[in-house]
Amino acid sequence: MPSPASCMQGLALSPGSRDEAVENVRSRADILEWVGRYVKLKKTGRSYVGLCPFHAEKTPSFNVRPDKGLFRCFGCGASGDVFSFLMKMEGKTFPEALSELATRYGVELPRRRPVDAQAQQQRSRMLGLNESAASLYERNLWDQQKGGAGLAYWRARGLSDELAREFRVGYALPDWHHLSGKVIDQAPKLEDALSLGLLARGKRGPFDVFRHRLVFPILGLDNKVRGFGARALGDEDGPKYLNSRQSPIYDKSEVLYGLAQARAQAQRAGQLLLVEGYFDVLSLVAAGFPTSVATCGTALTDGHAAVLRRFTSKVITIFDGDAAGRKASLRAARVLLAGDLAPYMVSLPAGQDPDSLVREQGAAAMAKLIEGARPSVEVLAEMALANAGEDVEARHAALAELLPLLSACRDRLRQAGYLRFLSERFGLDENELRRALGKQQQGPGPVARSEPAPTPSRAQPTAPTVVHHEEETLAVLLMRFPALAARFAESQVLSVFSAGPLGGLVAKLLQPAPPAAAALLAELDDEQLRGRLTGRVMDEEILAEAESAAELDQWAFRLRRRRIKEELRKLTERIGQSERSGEADQTQQLLESKMRLDKELLALSVVGRTGP
Repeated sequence: MPSPASCMQGLALSPGSRDEAVENVRSRADILEWVGRYVKLKKTGRSYVGLCPFHAEKTPSFNVRPDKGLFRCFGCGASGDVFSFLMKMEGKTFPEALSELATRYGVELPRRRPVDAQAQQQRSRMLGLNESAASLYERNLWDQQKGGAGLAYWRARGLSDELAREFRVGYALPDWHHLSGKVIDQAPKLEDALSLGLLARGKRGPFDVFRHRLVFPILGLDNKVRGFGARALGDEDGPKYLNSRQSPIYDKSEVLYGLAQARAQAQRAGQLLLVEGYFDVLSLVAAGFPTSVATCGTALTDGHAAVLRRFTSKVITIFDGDAAGRKASLRAARVLLAGDLAPYMVSLPAGQDPDSLVREQGAAAMAKLIEGARPSVEVLAEMALANAGEDVEARHAALAELLPLLSACRDRLRQAGYLRFLSERFGLDENELRRALGKQQQGPGPVARSEPAPTPSRAQPTAPTVVHHEEETLAVLLMRFPALAARFAESQVLSVFSAGPLGGLVAKLLQPAPPAAAALLAELDDEQLRGRLTGRVMDEEILAEAESAAELDQWAFRLRRRRIKEELRKLTERIGQSERSGEADQTQQLLESKMRLDKELLALSVVGRTGP
């Protein structure tokens, strides 16, 4: 039986503000439908329960409350509304999730400005052109007459036809005008193809950039073709690998090859394997490591780290086993630490890359290496010490190379652990090492000889908010029982709420037409607070609505009592300071204030004797 939201799919709403559109989408979207695409759910009371799609578990702890539009995993803490689920499950940004849901439920979003509309039309054309090119290359690969060379090379690498189809691998013919001949007479498409780097201008007109190459479509998280990588199969002029240029639909500093295919497994596994090449990814996936991704012809950036953090907190780098691979591991570790990720590292034998190791030694050898992955800082430190030996200057240079990693680390507890490790391995006093790190963070110093730390990621996690349990419980009561708003307002207890997110949330609940709980929770930046509140709002209502007013009174009493006690504690400290300073008049004023608060606390306790 279709849900009420799906029955309304064909009714379009007139566009208003963006916030109105978001609320229209949220009210119409059936969270049960979207979660049910990935999770097998079983009804239990008012909740639906299943195995969490975001972490491995055997006992279901993932709960969905369709009446509240919320989900919550009581195992890993993931929580949110239908937007949050799509963003986490499918790796979408909020605008992408909003657009998909709005289309699905017939909600018209506010019209774009003319410039935005033109840019969107160009993006749509470019995506369509890339899709057409990818389909053409795919057909070439499987064409027995045209694609023999490409398919023979693919199979010679020991890779299956199924894998080629899964990753949409294709073949660009040696023909200089195979693709250009199909778009040359279409002015907008021709200019787009030139901008995308599919074609280039020559003396005789446009020609194909990819020729006699195996082609790897690079998919965005929406599974649309954003760009291409292509490997030469012959001895033609040009580099072994060619990559798409930067374009309005392709930013190589944010896109990772293989992530579109790996994201679901990555969330379950809790880690991603980061390599450098297309064949590294494909060989690892073929060998049973589906969480493998690669940068596309560029070093790892803070943009990549921000994308990776949407799917995992642990990234294992597997780079070539040579000096260049070690440098790449060092750079990657700095970027990952700055992006609040935990970098681990696999050290490959000299002369090996992930692709060659899997082909020559097999999946079991790679599995053993991955199982033994250790934090990158530890591995890099031990490699540096092994190279330096007992040479004091060489050890000093090694430490100078490693300290920028700690400087980039934004997690103070993690940084402290690394400091302890390095002090032990280098035989240095931890406090001396900490001072050296402090000098580096302040600016160039005697130890800071390497490049500056990478720019911090654009989306850093928000620090947990300190919230009193009384305030949290009052907010939950108002979200679960909106009819309590008038009683809450009369109590004027909001005036003693702490300055912070809960005060703003409660103020909105007291409006004449308050937003739904899901909308309010979605506005909270603190993931821990949002998850905690979501879980409490979703709990089966063991408290009857008839009892909720008395419960609200009791928690309001507790909050007021807490506030008075806090003020009394502060006054007592100030009285002591005043007495020690010999300020008699001020001491007397403070004592009078304390007496008033004592009386207020006594009166409050008399009123609240029926409670705790």
